[in-house]
Amino acid sequence: MYRTIVALALASALAACDPASLSSGGGSGIGTGAQPLIAEPEAVDGGGAVDPDADPDPDNLYTSELKNASADLTVNEMTFDPATGELVFNNLPFDSNQAVAGENVYTRDPGVSAALAGRGFDAYRNAAGPNGGSQYFAVFRRSPTGFSQVGAVGSDRYLSFGFGGAAAQRLDGKGALPDTNDSYVFTGEYAAVRTVVDDTTGTRMEYVSGVSLIDVDIQDFDVSGAVEGLIVSREFFDVNGVNIADLSRADFLSLSTAQINFDTWTISSSDASAVRSDGEVTQTGSWSGLFAGPNGEEVVGVVVVEGQGPVGIDPATGEFITQDVREVGGFIATRP
Repeated sequence: MYRTIVALALASALAACDPASLSSGGGSGIGTGAQPLIAEPEAVDGGGAVDPDADPDPDNLYTSELKNASADLTVNEMTFDPATGELVFNNLPFDSNQAVAGENVYTRDPGVSAALAGRGFDAYRNAAGPNGGSQYFAVFRRSPTGFSQVGAVGSDRYLSFGFGGAAAQRLDGKGALPDTNDSYVFTGEYAAVRTVVDDTTGTRMEYVSGVSLIDVDIQDFDVSGAVEGLIVSREFFDVNGVNIADLSRADFLSLSTAQINFDTWTISSSDASAVRSDGEVTQTGSWSGLFAGPNGEEVVGVVVVEGQGPVGIDPATGEFITQDVREVGGFIATRP
């Protein structure tokens, strides 16, 4: 039996959405640099032959691995030190804390973190870069169990979306679910950084929070399972963590059906979209994830969508004002 939560959750999300409508249109990120990604080793099977379909690093997922990923989603490593609270993203230009060299350290922003506290995420900013300014903004969460962690980062440094990315990491266990002939519902939290390219004021950063609903079915397909989900109850915040009340529940994210690789307990990249109250898709992109924990207790994933997103309400018409936006986020969800 293949069950889907989309119909029920869609009805709930639509009921909670503001009836105001978004303007249609699309946007795309602009890959602006040739920041090189670190080559990964090729995977081999037991006989020594290269397996072109094998994931060489199934415990780590980056947005650069998503289908149709923008060239400027360059993050290829993320580390977090619980002892110091320092977060590090690798492969982003101009986020170093020293003028010449040094680790690209991000420190917790207490004000914005307080705004996101209800979703269990913290907000971070990079230490002052070569020009003395903070140019990168991030969200991060390590699960209470320590089985997984996820982070996302973006910048207001550029006239376009600029560099950024997200990472989902399995820290403990292989993620294998205990019953390979069953279905599960995972619920959890979501947070994102949102780059807004405003026609009049320039590029700015915002934050997004939400609830993740992930439906998993591993009993109906012989060689792969199915996963799909929603991100609902979405709230938007400015760069200082102030809630943008006009945008509360303005849309939801739909995560299209993806397949499960039972060898690595990873989730294939599939489509993601932002949907407004009348069902119109306003932003598109992709998502992926992986299972974590000794018995698949958690699913952790990354999401990217781009297009014409809501940024305010026109007082004359009561309709949403839209601008080019890119949202890069992540979620951690758990099963009962």
